[in-house]
Amino acid sequence: MKFSCRMIEGALIVALLLTMVSCRKRTENQTGGTDSTSAAMHQAPDASNRGMASATFGSVTVSINYGRPQLKGRDMLGQATDGMVWRMGMNEATEIKSDADLKFGETLIPKGSYSLWMKKVSADQWHLVFNKKTGIWGHDHPAADDFAEAPLTMTTNPQSVETFTIELTATNESTGAIKAMWGTALLSTEFMVSGGTAM
Repeated sequence: MKFSCRMIEGALIVALLLTMVSCRKRTENQTGGTDSTSAAMHQAPDASNRGMASATFGSVTVSINYGRPQLKGRDMLGQATDGMVWRMGMNEATEIKSDADLKFGETLIPKGSYSLWMKKVSADQWHLVFNKKTGIWGHDHPAADDFAEAPLTMTTNPQSVETFTIELTATNESTGAIKAMWGTALLSTEFMVSGGTAM
């Protein structure tokens, strides 16, 4: 009789443990603890989708960190409507950092970091927008924090560029250029570095 009671007690303990494990797994799946879909959603962005363009002007460095979306047969810039602001890349907002003041035409951009955006003004006219907010996701443009705009010149690339690409070049120690290329669109602007002889 004692042996039978011990067997029943043992069976009840095993059943209780199995129930606890089952409940724990169910809770973890609901909260994302072991759910593979939930885990994938919270993974850090793929570093291969980021690009870095930089140029040196004497002792001054200017750099742009940006996302690199694929064209995949779309004409993304051509589909943009007037007034639309684009994050100029993908995922996190594109950022420019400079060790010195920059001048785009008559527009002075004090040294520091800014998020970069592109605004479509008309059919073939875009502006480069400097925004004071950095370290942000690129979905929502914080218009209230826009600092300044500089016009971009739009030309046609002879060959289509599949992956969005930004180039930053130094003409000399005081002047440089930014080029953004995607599809057959090439948007560019020149700038001067504070302290250069051409300022």
